[in-house]
Amino acid sequence: MNFGDCLKSILDDREISQREFARQLNIAPTTLNGYIRNTRQPDFELVKKIADKLGVSVDYLFGTEGNRDYTFEERELIMNYRQMTDENKKLFKQLSAELAKHI
Repeated sequence: MNFGDCLKSILDDREISQREFARQLNIAPTTLNGYIRNTRQPDFELVKKIADKLGVSVDYLFGTEGNRDYTFEERELIMNYRQMTDENKKLFKQLSAELAKHI
């Protein structure tokens, strides 16, 4: 399950409207809808706020809970990577491969 599907499922299960949850987060309802439809990605700080308000872990929101214990820094890297353009993702992969050679 991806972030948007998980977020929608939690809101539906708890009978929280998107409009109300967007108000709690101080964001526009259209912005929240973009996250739910997976056409937008929130920054990591907002993801932490969403997880906190819903009482779940960041891993749970991304469907990775139970799969691996990511550190805060690893989750932040994943969030940053997901927000990159395809070109920047390619550069990031190349750079990280080069850095790993020097460990």
